[in-house]
Amino acid sequence: MANYKVTAKELSNLMRLTFDNTTGEDVVAEVLPVYAKKLGGVEGILKALAVDKHKGINQNDFVDRKNLFGENKVEQDPQEPLWKLMWEALQDPTLIFLTCAALISLAIGVLVEQKPLGWLEGVAILFAVAVVVTVGAVNDYQKEKQFRDLNAKKDDVTVTVLRDGESSRMSTHDLVVGDIVLLSTGDVVPADGAVLGRNDLAINEKMLTGETVMKKKSSEYVMSSGSVDSSPILFQGTFVQEGEGRLVVLAVGANTYQGSMEEKMKEAEPGRSILQKKLDAMTDLITTVSMYVSIALVVILLLRMAYAFYSQKCCFEAWDHKLHWSEMLGFMITGITIFVVAVPEGLPLAVTIALAFSVKKMLKDQNLV
Repeated sequence: MANYKVTAKELSNLMRLTFDNTTGEDVVAEVLPVYAKKLGGVEGILKALAVDKHKGINQNDFVDRKNLFGENKVEQDPQEPLWKLMWEALQDPTLIFLTCAALISLAIGVLVEQKPLGWLEGVAILFAVAVVVTVGAVNDYQKEKQFRDLNAKKDDVTVTVLRDGESSRMSTHDLVVGDIVLLSTGDVVPADGAVLGRNDLAINEKMLTGETVMKKKSSEYVMSSGSVDSSPILFQGTFVQEGEGRLVVLAVGANTYQGSMEEKMKEAEPGRSILQKKLDAMTDLITTVSMYVSIALVVILLLRMAYAFYSQKCCFEAWDHKLHWSEMLGFMITGITIFVVAVPEGLPLAVTIALAFSVKKMLKDQNLV
């Protein structure tokens, strides 16, 4: 195995250091001591990586470089199984409440009322919850699979690479540190690296910085009046607005600046969407109002019954355990029924189905959603 005098971590740190320090003052204080003095600029890096700038790397070194510096792709986490997506979908506050309400309704219908079809309402709500969970989970699973496929196609483009003194076309996934890539107008920079020799490259870095101003590139830092006129570093994912030039690859995959940002994004906890938050808020409001209404109704019915006893206008004018306890239980059942019915169990299903159809339509149009 070849012995290189620079590590993948050092080159990756150089990329991040360069991206984070763009003003003339910061470049002089932070970047140049590492890039120019420690690593010796482009020439020093080429020597440390054993790269011939006229011929590129030796094809026989491909495997060693790939093992030492990594491959030019960010490994995606395994896709979540369908059962886990169904469990996550079931964590929706609306569905949790509906499930509890269905179980209560089922218990009352079977154990208390003991009617022939007393179980029907509870089972119907549980069925609606099951449909919502299944449709939502299957839609998310298919959406994620399609998203991964489209992302793979988007990232796998063909570039011109110089190896063993000959130029050839190959996938960006086959690039390794030390490769010399030939860039021209319209190309997307396939990896982080430094410009080689004279060029007239103008790079659009909007996708990383948000700035629309084109950045001029040169083999060394060029500064005037304390500002940076041109720099040698190119970042993966940026766009060649105009010109032609050569790039020596210094970082690939997760070691690129863009790759490191993708890794950090994986660690971030995904929050609920705006639509989900609005649905949760509306469900909470409906639940709270229906709860107070149900409690108020039960209290009114109990007060009415107490007044009727007091005025001796009903209820056989004497307490009967079998009759009056059953009547009070009926008041409770009425309140619970209103509480259950007030919750819009069809809302999550309607929203899920609408989103499923919308997502499928967008995926057919090759949109990343």
